[in-house]
Amino acid sequence: MGLVNLVFCTIGKCFNFISLLLDLNFLIVHSVIRLLAACITFVNNLPMLLTNSIVKCWNFTVFCMVTMMDSVTLLAQGTVNMLGRWLHLLGGVLESFKMVCYLSSHVLLRVRDLFHRGLLCGHCLLQQVWEGCGIAVSLVFYLVNTVVNLLLIGTQNVYSVVVSMWEAVSCPLQKAVELTLTLFTFLYSSLVGTSVVLWTPIRLALEFLGSLGHIFVSVFLLNIYGLILTATIVVTATVYMNPELTSLGARRAFGFVNSVPTLHLIQRALHRLYVLERGVWQRLQRQASRLHQTITPVYRNIRLMDDLWDLAYPSSSSTDRPLQKLSSGEGCSSSNGPPADSLLTLLKEHEERKKCVICQDSTKTVVLLPCRHLCLCRDCTHILLRQPIYQQNCPLCRHMILNTMDVYL
Repeated sequence: MGLVNLVFCTIGKCFNFISLLLDLNFLIVHSVIRLLAACITFVNNLPMLLTNSIVKCWNFTVFCMVTMMDSVTLLAQGTVNMLGRWLHLLGGVLESFKMVCYLSSHVLLRVRDLFHRGLLCGHCLLQQVWEGCGIAVSLVFYLVNTVVNLLLIGTQNVYSVVVSMWEAVSCPLQKAVELTLTLFTFLYSSLVGTSVVLWTPIRLALEFLGSLGHIFVSVFLLNIYGLILTATIVVTATVYMNPELTSLGARRAFGFVNSVPTLHLIQRALHRLYVLERGVWQRLQRQASRLHQTITPVYRNIRLMDDLWDLAYPSSSSTDRPLQKLSSGEGCSSSNGPPADSLLTLLKEHEERKKCVICQDSTKTVVLLPCRHLCLCRDCTHILLRQPIYQQNCPLCRHMILNTMDVYL
C-alpha cells in the first residue's frame, strides 16, 4: 500500500512539475510576445511621433514669424498714425498762425484805412477798440481752444500709442505663453506616451522576475519535500537514460579526489585503516575459530564427564561434583589406573575451561550480554570494548556485546 501511495504521489508530483513547466513556458512566451508587440508599436509610432514633433516645431516657427510680423506691422501702423496726427497737429498750428496773420493783416488794413480817412471819431475809435478787443479775445479763446485741442489730440495720440505698444508687446507675449503651454502639453503627452511605451517591457520583465521569484520561493522554500522528490526523479531518470553518466561522474570524482593532495592523503589514511582493520578482523576470526575448535572438545568431554558422574553418583548434587570427582579420583587411583588418568585429564581440561579464551592466563570473570557467555577476563573485556563498535562481538557466537556483568566463581 505504501508503494502504491508512493507511486501515485510520484505521478502527481510529475504532473505538477509538468504543469509548472507549461505555466512557465506560457508565461515566458506571453511576456516575449507582449515585449515584441510593445517594441513593434513603439517602432510603428516612432515616425508619427517624429512627424508630429517636426510639424509642431514648424508651426511654432511660423507662429513666431507671423507674430513678429504682426508686431512689426502694428508698431509701424502706430508710428504712421502718430506721425499723421503730429502732422495734423502741425497743420492746425500752421492754420492758427495763418489765421493770426490774416487777422493782423486785416487789422492793419483797417487801421491804415482809418488813418487814410483821417476821420476817426471817438465813437468809431471806441467801436473799433471794442471790436479789436473782441477780436483779440476771440483770438485768445481760439488760441486757447486750439491749444486745448492740441493737448487733447496729443494725449489721445499718446494714449493710442501706449495702447498700441501695449497690444504690440502683450499680444506676442500672450501668443508666446500660449505656444509655450501648447509645447509643454505636447512634450508632456509625448513623454507620457514614450514612458508608457518604454515602461511596458520593463514592467513585463519585472512581472516575469516576480513570477520566477514566486516559483523559486514556492518550490525551493515552501515545498522542500516535493523539490527533493522531483530532484530524485530527475536524477534517477537522468542516470537511467544515460548510464555512462554515472561512470563519468565517478571518474571525475576520483580524478578530483586524486588531484587534491589533502583528499589523497585522507584516502590513503582511510585505505591504511581499512587494511589494518581487515587484518585485525581476520586475526580475531582466526583466534575465534581456533578457540572454538579448542573449546568444542572440552565441552564435549565435560558433558561426558558429567554424564558419567551422574551415572556413578546419582544422589550427589552439582555443587559437590568437583569434590566427588576428586575423591573418586583418589579412591579409584589405587584400584584402576586408566580411569584415574582420564579423570586427571578431565580435571585439567576443566581448569583450562576456567581460563580466558583470549589471553589463556586469567580466570573468566565477565559474562557477556545478551548471549550470556562466560568467556573473558576483565582486562580482555576492556581491550575488546575499546575496539570499534562493529568489532565488539562475542568471541564464541559473534553476537554484538550490549552489556557485561562481573561474576565470581
